[in-house]
Amino acid sequence: MTWNRTVNDTAEATITIAKARAPECCGLLGDVEPYIHELSIYRDADLVWQGPIKRVIESRDTWRIEAKDVTEYLDRTINTTQLRYVNVGDPVKPSGPIQGIAESIIKINVNDPTLSFPPDWCNILPFMVRNDSTVRARFEKDGNSDAGIWIVPVLKIMNTELVPRGLEYTTVGRRLVLGRPQLAADRAQATLTLDHIAGDVQVIKDGASGTAVMWATNQTKDDISDAAWGLSGYLSTPYGRLDSLVLSQAENMDGYDLLQLAQASFIGRYPVPIGLSIPTGSTLTADAPVTMAQLVAGARLNVVTTPGMCSNVTIAFRLTDVDVEWGDSGEQVAISLVPLGQDPPPPTQ
Repeated sequence: MTWNRTVNDTAEATITIAKARAPECCGLLGDVEPYIHELSIYRDADLVWQGPIKRVIESRDTWRIEAKDVTEYLDRTINTTQLRYVNVGDPVKPSGPIQGIAESIIKINVNDPTLSFPPDWCNILPFMVRNDSTVRARFEKDGNSDAGIWIVPVLKIMNTELVPRGLEYTTVGRRLVLGRPQLAADRAQATLTLDHIAGDVQVIKDGASGTAVMWATNQTKDDISDAAWGLSGYLSTPYGRLDSLVLSQAENMDGYDLLQLAQASFIGRYPVPIGLSIPTGSTLTADAPVTMAQLVAGARLNVVTTPGMCSNVTIAFRLTDVDVEWGDSGEQVAISLVPLGQDPPPPTQ
């Protein structure tokens, strides 16, 4: 069995079952249907993963079941609503935290009475959790007509339009968490030392990943007449002029949208980040002081580099992936971390 948690993507799980000779068990497996049935994984009594079965493969000796987390439902649901979240006082679609905009788009589409039978057929609305940003966002994606509808999967809207504006989503069990990138002011879920990570590690100060000012622009073509831009960062730093540039491929992004993109892209880039290189396959030791409930993709973890390293620092990390494998040798839990960095500066700096 393998399963994972990830941020801003759809997590996966697989189980391989040896076929028994008991006909009643074989018959039950034969009734498994993709998207009608779900795979649920428990760790002791705790539900740690759940989502729709996507593929079933039977061989002479085994059954293999492949599943996706509940965001798969949003990837198979086509948007049918106008995307105009621009006015603070709009009673139906107000501008506001990007997490609230994401929740609204999901609710409207999953509850669409003309297409969804029954409404919320996938049973995700009661399990949505929000951790809102403090920034009020506005979002519009209607082309040349306010009546236009963007005919794409709901998950594509989240990935291409809302994530660049500060949304961060993940799943825990059945819960769909609509959150935000962790900041330096946020509490760490746990503090690890290098002794809690099996395998060799490297402490890296990577100047290529650092920046003092992050620019964002929609200037991706030779025609620069309609270009807009936004920036976030600090002036008069010890680094001097250390600029970075992110190009937006999204359509209809104005200066306000690009400012949000610059602020989101700046996180973790100043000062020059100190990172840990953890070899592929490195796992947490059994005595690591962190529970599975704390290993939520996107959460903050601190790592102390001593003992054993000359760099005596405590590094704040963002947990991006959790990969779990269970087999004949027991359970192995691997994690992927990226530096958290400092909080983004106000837009006026």
